[in-house]
Amino acid sequence: MKLLLFDIDGTLIRSDGAGRMALAAALEEIFGTAGPIAEYKMSGKTDARIITDLLTAVGIATADITAKLPLVYERMADKARQIYPERKVAVCPGVPELLRRLQQQPDVALGLLTGNARQTAPLKLAMGNINPAQFHVGAYGSDHLDRNHLPAMAMQRAENLWQRPFSGANTVVIGDTPADILCARAGEATAVAVASGWHATTTLARYNPDHLFENLADTDAVLAALLEE
Repeated sequence: MKLLLFDIDGTLIRSDGAGRMALAAALEEIFGTAGPIAEYKMSGKTDARIITDLLTAVGIATADITAKLPLVYERMADKARQIYPERKVAVCPGVPELLRRLQQQPDVALGLLTGNARQTAPLKLAMGNINPAQFHVGAYGSDHLDRNHLPAMAMQRAENLWQRPFSGANTVVIGDTPADILCARAGEATAVAVASGWHATTTLARYNPDHLFENLADTDAVLAALLEE
């Protein structure tokens, strides 16, 4: 069985800034500030890292931030339920057909590897009419500050669920940022990069992914890369 771990933002959907808005509203409610969120570059980072960076930048103690992270994630989800329906969401090219075809593969396990918190990830997918339930396992931005720790977490959760071994040898990470490629390498997994987010193919190519696509629209070619032995 092969474990396919998909990033969300820029890989499956583009959410029109909805996540940033929900995070800002949650932080302002809990801490009275969202820090320098307007200029902060979130691409490829975990929510835990983003929140910590934003708040330490305005002098809030790391211990206080860490203690309140679970509350932040819950408030983000509350704000997301209000904000997300009002935003325009674009499903990235080729995603619906690719997921449909993958559902037909007998030895494929679908999962998520995303910087989004566990509480908000399914809400973002639902924005794009992508059924979150098809992703049976995942590792999330609420699990660890460092994205490079997430592949091992996802593999362990897959082992627990399917009662069979998963390692980098049978795991693929699909994402749109250099951070996705680097975390695949950290997990000794196959790295499939896609330039449907905010990084050009020329930028992604510098990180030497195993496969690189402009987008996921060529279903046959993408399937061949994902299922490659």
